[in-house]
Amino acid sequence: MSAQEDFHQLKRQFVDPIQHDYEAIRPIVLFAETAAERSRQTGIDRTTMGEKARHFVIDGMLGWRDQRAEQSGRKGHVYPDAVAAYMLYLKQLYPPIHGREIERIVQRKFGYKTHHHTIQHFFERHPIPVQLEFDLPLFSDFADAYEARWTGVRMAYEGWNKKSIAGCLKLSRTHVSAILRAFDRDGFEGLEDQRTRPAHHPDDQLTLPFLKEVLDLQKEYPRAGRFRLYGLLEQQRGGAPPSESTVGRAMAINRRLHGAPGPWRSARDEKEEVEGEPKHLPYRPLYRHHFWYVDIRYLVKLEGRWVYSICIIEGYSRAILAGMASEHQDLPAVLQILFAALSADGCPDGIVTDNGSVFRAGDYLAILNALSIDPKPTEKRKPWQNLIEPQFKIQLRLADYKFEQAQTIEEIERLHAAFIETFNRTRHWAHQERADERRTPADVLGWLRGRSVDPDDLRQLFGRVQFERTVNRFGFVSVQRFYIYAEDGLSRERVSILIYEGQLRIEYRQTLLAHYRCAYDERQRRLREVSDPTVYVTDFTSKQLELIELDNEQWLKVHLRPPQLRTQRFRVFPEQLSLLDLGASALILLALKAV
Repeated sequence: MSAQEDFHQLKRQFVDPIQHDYEAIRPIVLFAETAAERSRQTGIDRTTMGEKARHFVIDGMLGWRDQRAEQSGRKGHVYPDAVAAYMLYLKQLYPPIHGREIERIVQRKFGYKTHHHTIQHFFERHPIPVQLEFDLPLFSDFADAYEARWTGVRMAYEGWNKKSIAGCLKLSRTHVSAILRAFDRDGFEGLEDQRTRPAHHPDDQLTLPFLKEVLDLQKEYPRAGRFRLYGLLEQQRGGAPPSESTVGRAMAINRRLHGAPGPWRSARDEKEEVEGEPKHLPYRPLYRHHFWYVDIRYLVKLEGRWVYSICIIEGYSRAILAGMASEHQDLPAVLQILFAALSADGCPDGIVTDNGSVFRAGDYLAILNALSIDPKPTEKRKPWQNLIEPQFKIQLRLADYKFEQAQTIEEIERLHAAFIETFNRTRHWAHQERADERRTPADVLGWLRGRSVDPDDLRQLFGRVQFERTVNRFGFVSVQRFYIYAEDGLSRERVSILIYEGQLRIEYRQTLLAHYRCAYDERQRRLREVSDPTVYVTDFTSKQLELIELDNEQWLKVHLRPPQLRTQRFRVFPEQLSLLDLGASALILLALKAV
């Protein structure tokens, strides 16, 4: 019979757990059998088997008795007075300190070994009295930076962990790690001041005028971080301000003492982002005017209606070539800024957009095809493939706060134009490592233009959908056989008329005046019908009151001119008259006299 079968047979005869334990370890004690082999025979865990054998060798059979009943009600561990007093001092100094830290600190300071569970029971019996915090110097309170750094290092070698050192001295955990790394690398020399200042660098640049300058910008741009604020200071001063770190310290002081707005995070930023590899950008610009990027962004609601930001950026420099704030996100609005960008900067190799309907319209694609510009649509549900998306985040931080305070579309348009100027003239993060020290989009783009295009050809292309007319004294414009109402307050002014996909729009200075439905014959280029008028109230509306108020049914906004009948012209040849009205006999007589 094998040893395993023998043990299972004996188990049926045991009447006490001690019998079971003794029979399990007997071959180990008497015959020097290994715990692993006996564990395989009995099915008992090898570690348990070894512990049972060790207790038997030390205490005999008494090593297997249950000691929990005997230890109930036993007096807790008694620490020496010096150790107990220092443990209470540490707990009062920094209440969040962990028991394992106290265990480590006590062992290093007093050479006294204990366990963190015992320390926990000790604090349960000796609760910390409620009292004021100890008046200990914080890291920023030290007059000597060397002494402050040495304090952090000393606490680490006493047994404090980095989190507790940071919490006790009121500094960041990253700063603590940097101090400890410098000490491990360079010893006490690593605690010296390592700043490399220029010879004439001022001792303290955080003066009251500088703090006031930073505070004004913080209030004007409450969502901007220190990098954006540093760029705004550079643009405002016309030269390099103090370093970005100094600007960050000034912002922190203003937030703590002068009521400056705190760090801002959008709702999207508050969501947990999964870290991973950088997302692929399929259309990466390699040179100036390689790719342009176009998109439409919801800006702000004004009187219940959205106002949109439409922008075109040059990919290599990140410069905004053209942009506008519009109440409409349709094809005419996109064509307006596209015409402005092409007129000023030439043609790119390709234009990157999403798959919106305006970027799939026939007129839009026909213009790109005529100019040999490749349309580059991004994949669906992958907005990061359009390089304009990160630039919209800059608009979110620098301009959205002002847009939200605006009350009229004219004010939003003015703020939008100011943002484009600010964006192009302040430093951009993408250009931080350039060797030529060009930091702003305008400097990187410089004077370079894209592929040239004849202005007449450009006007002809966009003239298919856009042209200009002069408003008469009654507020109407003449388009072929139609008189169409635009705005009587703009008499003798030139307005833009856009015809596309069954719609006719009349605009003045990027402001929509009127909208109509129309039927346009592309083959004969004739306007067949104009209907469904919608006239908008704008700042250009005439202030003159009407003598007779007409409702929409009485007020005819479209008049069709009668066809003009052309009269047939006949060509009349002139008849040569004779010099004298004489007969033939008289002529003969005159001839004879002459002879």
